[in-house]
Amino acid sequence: MSPEHVGLVTTLLSLLNKMSGWPFGILFFMVVVGPWILALMLGNSYRRRFEAVVRMYESNVTLVNDYHKVANDLKDVIILNTQTITTLIAEIRAR
Repeated sequence: MSPEHVGLVTTLLSLLNKMSGWPFGILFFMVVVGPWILALMLGNSYRRRFEAVVRMYESNVTLVNDYHKVANDLKDVIILNTQTITTLIAEIRAR
């Protein structure tokens, strides 16, 4: 074995010796159950973020529909003004 391997093995044995006082349940929880809990927390976070994006798009659809109504009303006003000015010009030219 090279000196690096001996140092690595010594470090691992020292770490295991220090962890010997920990109950097995904590180690089991950290290794097996911990990642599942982390995955559930991340999944919940992504779900809430996705729901916020859905609400944003629904709000945008409402905004576009309202803008469409305003644009139609503006079109009607422009048509009415154009007709009125056309009639006014025709009356002025007739006199």
